[in-house]
Amino acid sequence: MKYKVLLVGLGQMGVGYDVGTADHAAILTHARAFSLHPDFELAGGVDPDEANRARFANYYGGWTGSSLADGMQAVQPDVVIIASPTEHHAEGIHTALQHGRPKLILCEKPLAHGLVDAQAMVAACRETGCQLYVNYLRRVEPGVLEVRRRLSNGAIATPVKGVLWYTKGLLHNGSHFSNLLEFWLGPIADFRIINSGRLWDGSDPEPDVQVKFAAGEVTFLAAQEEHFSHYEIQLVAPNGCLRYEQGGAKITWQPTVPDRDVPEYTVLSAAGETIATEGGRLPWHVADNVSASLRGGPSTLCSGEDALHTLESLLKMKAAL
Repeated sequence: MKYKVLLVGLGQMGVGYDVGTADHAAILTHARAFSLHPDFELAGGVDPDEANRARFANYYGGWTGSSLADGMQAVQPDVVIIASPTEHHAEGIHTALQHGRPKLILCEKPLAHGLVDAQAMVAACRETGCQLYVNYLRRVEPGVLEVRRRLSNGAIATPVKGVLWYTKGLLHNGSHFSNLLEFWLGPIADFRIINSGRLWDGSDPEPDVQVKFAAGEVTFLAAQEEHFSHYEIQLVAPNGCLRYEQGGAKITWQPTVPDRDVPEYTVLSAAGETIATEGGRLPWHVADNVSASLRGGPSTLCSGEDALHTLESLLKMKAAL
C-alpha cells in the first residue's frame, strides 16, 4: 500500500531546491523525497502561485490547484505536508482536518508565530487522531542520531558547555538548532539574555543568550546573514570536544588523550574522528520516518508537542528582550 501525499506550498522547500541542482543524487525537497520513496504517491500540490503549480505539474504531475479544501477532496490524502509560509500554517492544518481525514500532517518549522495558534494546531490534531510532526529535519540525520546515541550512553560525557552560532533570526533559523540541542541535551531549563541584538527582517530577534539545558549550557551567538550564513555548534564535554560545522555537513569528535610530551596534562586528540553525515538527503530521511510512524514504528521526527515546547522557550526569550 502506498500512502497518498498532498504537498501544500510549492516554493523552495516544497519543490525548488532540487530544480536545477548540480548534484543529481541530492534530495533537498519534499516533492523529490516523497515522489521517490516507495511507500508514497505524491498525488497533488497546492499553491496560490500559478508558476509554482506549473513547475510542480511539469516535474511531478498529479492534481494541482490553489485551494487546499479542493485538494483535500480531490486527492483524499493520507499525508498532508504544510510547506507554506509560517503565517499560513494554522489555517492549513485546520483546513486539512475540516475537509479530509489525513493520518499524518508534517508542518514546516516553526509551528506558528504565536503560542495560541500553535497550541490550537496541536490540540486539533490530537482531537482528530491525526499525527502531527514539525520538520526540524536535522533530528533524522544519521550523524545527529549518532551524537545522540553517544550522549545517551556516556561516550560523550555530560554536562557539556558550548557555543552555537546562528543567523537569520532566533525563531526562523535559530529554532532549528535550539530544537536540535533539546534533542541532544534535554529540555531547556533556564536562559539569560546577554545581548538583545537586533531584529532580522523587522520582526525576528537575534539575541545573544545563555541557555541551560538538562545536560549542559550553551551560549547562542548571532552572526549576520547579510555577510554570510553561519550555523555551527561546539560542545566541550568532560572527555572531549564535539564540533558540528557547516550547518551539520561536518561533525567531528575529538576525545581527550594524555599529552605526548607532558603526560600529566590532558589534551584533545589532534586527529579526531569524523562522524559520517548525510546532509544532502535529509528530506529522504524525513520521508522514511513518516513511513515508519504511519506503520506504527519508531520515529525521531519532532512531534507537535516537542515543537510547541521549543516555540514556548523561544517566545519567552523574545519577551525578555
